[in-house]
Amino acid sequence: MVDTASDTDSGERRRQRWGIVSGTTMALGASVAFAAARAGLVGGLQAIDLIFARYIVAGLVMLPLLLRFGVGDLAGIGLGRGLVLTVLGGAPFALLQTGGYGFAPLAHGAVIAPATVTIVSTVGAALFLHERLSRNHLAGAAIVIAGVLLIGWDGIAQPAGERAWLGDLLFFASSVLWAGFTLLLRAWRLSALRATAVVAVLSALATTPGYLLWVGTAHLQALPLGTLAVQGLIQGGVQGALTMYAYGQAVVLLGVSRAVLFPALVPAISVLLGIPIVGEIPGPLQVVGLGLVTLGLLTTVGLGNVFARRRRRFAP
Repeated sequence: MVDTASDTDSGERRRQRWGIVSGTTMALGASVAFAAARAGLVGGLQAIDLIFARYIVAGLVMLPLLLRFGVGDLAGIGLGRGLVLTVLGGAPFALLQTGGYGFAPLAHGAVIAPATVTIVSTVGAALFLHERLSRNHLAGAAIVIAGVLLIGWDGIAQPAGERAWLGDLLFFASSVLWAGFTLLLRAWRLSALRATAVVAVLSALATTPGYLLWVGTAHLQALPLGTLAVQGLIQGGVQGALTMYAYGQAVVLLGVSRAVLFPALVPAISVLLGIPIVGEIPGPLQVVGLGLVTLGLLTTVGLGNVFARRRRRFAP
């Protein structure tokens, strides 16, 4: 006689483990990409250069998979849904996000982006996917908002951050798009790999001709080839392909409310990476804001309840 309950529990545990591995991979990849993008902009590249490098590499990496899944119906996703996903999670999202680094420090993008994605995705999951909002979600949202305000104020107050508010707005707008991508990926129950392939290839087809027409070949030839290649590897291979797939897989395996835990890991990792990579030391308000946002994100996903249950389990 087959123990179906045991098999079900074992399968669920495997899903949880792979979901955690996927989410952790996303957090590490996103942190590296955040720091590298800021370093690239400080080093003389423009946001459009980073977008070009990102999608020409990601598109080439994912093209064989799209060909395997089927180009005619875009891997079974369809043209309409493919275009919507590309707008929300592809080139427009990336342009807004990367453009923010031209105005705001690394810590802003590393905190505002995951904070906004987590809050918007959680609220959207409750409204559209009928996931219940607990008191942890509401308390965490309030803490996150307080942290974001501190970070924004610090950027405006610092002499070098006079236009940081503009970068903050770009980060916020890009994060709203990404939250929409997150919700639709779950609502439409799509394969993370297929969705990544479609978005990467369509974004490459949209951005590459536009970039060459806009800046011209002379601009491209004048760029430092080594720097551009490194950005292509990180922004395209890591962020545009691996990180996007890993995040989508976490959403598929864990659901929206649990998957958005992992962006909470990005702020601390990114700020730590930013110190040696771009030499940006966060100010006191940024440190406090970062701590509040991280605390709020962890509260939103109910991590405190996990610790409480463990204490009760091992209590005498």
